[in-house]
Amino acid sequence: MRRKLLAGPPTGDQPGPADFFLMKKLLGVTLVVFVAVSSAILPLWLTPTAVLADSDATLGSQLRPLIHAPNAAPAVGSPVFAGQAGRVHEVYVHEGQQVRQGQVLLKLLEKIPSVQQQQQRARLSRQQRAYAALLARQPAASAAALIAARQQLATTQAHLARLVPMLSFVFVTAPADGLVTRSTARPGDQLTPQTPVATLATGTPPDTTVLLPSVE
Repeated sequence: MRRKLLAGPPTGDQPGPADFFLMKKLLGVTLVVFVAVSSAILPLWLTPTAVLADSDATLGSQLRPLIHAPNAAPAVGSPVFAGQAGRVHEVYVHEGQQVRQGQVLLKLLEKIPSVQQQQQRARLSRQQRAYAALLARQPAASAAALIAARQQLATTQAHLARLVPMLSFVFVTAPADGLVTRSTARPGDQLTPQTPVATLATGTPPDTTVLLPSVE
C-alpha cells in the first residue's frame, strides 16, 4: 500500500507567512507611535529661546506687584526731648508704633529736694556769703572769725550730704500725633531736659497697599 507523504509545517529556521504578517503589523504600529511622538516634541525643539525668555519676563512682571514693599524709608521726623531731668523707669513705646498727642512715652524717676534739704541749702548759701564778706575785709577780719566761718560751712555741707531727697514720678508725653521712627531711651538712663528720647514722624503713614495684577 502506497502512502502519500504530506508536507509538514515549516521548521523554526524558516519563517512562515504568519510570521511575516506579524512582523509587518508590529512595524506599522511602531511607525505610527514614532510619528505621533515626533509631532508632539518637534514644536518644542523649534521654539526659539528668545520666546521662552519673553514668556518668563512677562510672568515675572505680572507677579512683581504682589511683592510690593512699603515706601523706601519713613520720614526721619523730629526729635522728642525729655523736657525734665530724671532716670528712666519704664518705656511705653517702640519703633514703628503710632501714638496720639499726649500719650505717655516714658516714666521718669525724679528726685525732689525735701524740706530739710531746702532749709540746709538756704543756710549754706547764707554762710557762704558771710565767709566771702570776711575774706573781703582782710586783713581787718580776725583769723578766729575766718576759722569759725569755715567750720560752719563744713558742718552744714556734711549735714546736707546726709539728707535723702524725695522721689517722684514724672512722664514724657507725645507732643503730636505721629509714628515713632526711633526710640532711644532705655530703662536706667539718666536724662536731662535736653536729652532726645525718640523721633516722631508726623503726617500720613507710609503706603503699604498690596497691588494685584489685572486679569484681562
